[in-house]
Amino acid sequence: MDYKLKGVIFGDRDVIQDDKYLPEIEKLLKFLIDRKITPIILSNDKEDNRLQLREKLCQKYESLRWYIADADANTTQMLYKKPSDKLVSHVLSNLSLDNNECIFIGNSDVDMKTAVNSKILFLNAIWYEQKTEYGFTFKKPEDIARFIDVFCLREHLWGYKIKDGKLEYYALGIYGKKEEKYDYSHDFLEATKFGRGHPDFWIKYLLSAVYFSGLHKQINYISGYPGHEQGSRFDMEVTSITIFAKCFNKKYLPDLIQRHTTSQKSSYARAKGISIDYINQINTIKLNQYPMKSDNDKFKNCPLKKNKTVLVIDDICTQGYSLETARLYIEKTGARVILLSFLKTIWKEYEKIEAIGDFQSPFQANILSPPSIKKYPFWNYVVNKDGYQEIRL
Repeated sequence: MDYKLKGVIFGDRDVIQDDKYLPEIEKLLKFLIDRKITPIILSNDKEDNRLQLREKLCQKYESLRWYIADADANTTQMLYKKPSDKLVSHVLSNLSLDNNECIFIGNSDVDMKTAVNSKILFLNAIWYEQKTEYGFTFKKPEDIARFIDVFCLREHLWGYKIKDGKLEYYALGIYGKKEEKYDYSHDFLEATKFGRGHPDFWIKYLLSAVYFSGLHKQINYISGYPGHEQGSRFDMEVTSITIFAKCFNKKYLPDLIQRHTTSQKSSYARAKGISIDYINQINTIKLNQYPMKSDNDKFKNCPLKKNKTVLVIDDICTQGYSLETARLYIEKTGARVILLSFLKTIWKEYEKIEAIGDFQSPFQANILSPPSIKKYPFWNYVVNKDGYQEIRL
């Protein structure tokens, strides 16, 4: 199910102090309240100056909820201290909120651990200083307001979606660079192919959709689909994806899907009128049985097995050849797959692999015959035909 942002949790003194930043922080509080989003402050600190600031802000903003561990205890309920997830669970239960309806704004290691333990998206507020590498970083309170306005209040998280049996595929929007209303396609190409455009926008758009859709709750691993050249990898802001994965105790596997043989570049072939099909992908891909789980360490046993789920990300999906190849190989291990691309090419049918000749191992190069496929008419799976307006904002 999709979630809407209803609560924003703030850390304590590393984010909010009675100093030069307080007027900007108050603007952020008012921004949230005006949008019927409850601001929540969690503190372990009972010092007099914190209690005075609490009283000052709570009197000014009636919707603000400021919890101080132990200071708010009564005879039946003791508040746990951060970084315990029990503190957050108590607060969210008290306010009838789900953790996926919240984000956490913090800076300290304690705040970061509280967010991770509570499975809440962590925004790293660095207007005082940067203390942790976790989360998306923001230099000013107004930058967080902009992030919330653009990425957390969307009516539609996905522009395109197919769910049919084992096939579960999502895309943020439609790729149509020749049509004016999809003019954001040009910026996406600049961001992914040439290192220009606004890559930060696209990665935040994608990962916020994964979060508010609840997909992150279903997965164990994230992997990207490699480029067409032998030995290439997925190269779209992998640092941000890795940070996002760590925030929810997931693993990003950069070398899970391997290009063992250079394939025909799809965009080049189509521009030249060269016909390509599934063979271009399924006979040039294999899986790494022991992928890297950190910069200096690899799995000693294959992480893919029954009851594990991999989220596979690609940049642009035309007919699904790349994503379906990933699904074919990963499902061979017994694991489940969720497929995701930033954009889906307009007019092109998605082609699901229905059946293919058996192959011995997904961890070796294979020579397979073309599979039988099922086609999905393009417009039947567009979530909202006016959804492009949200991306253009």
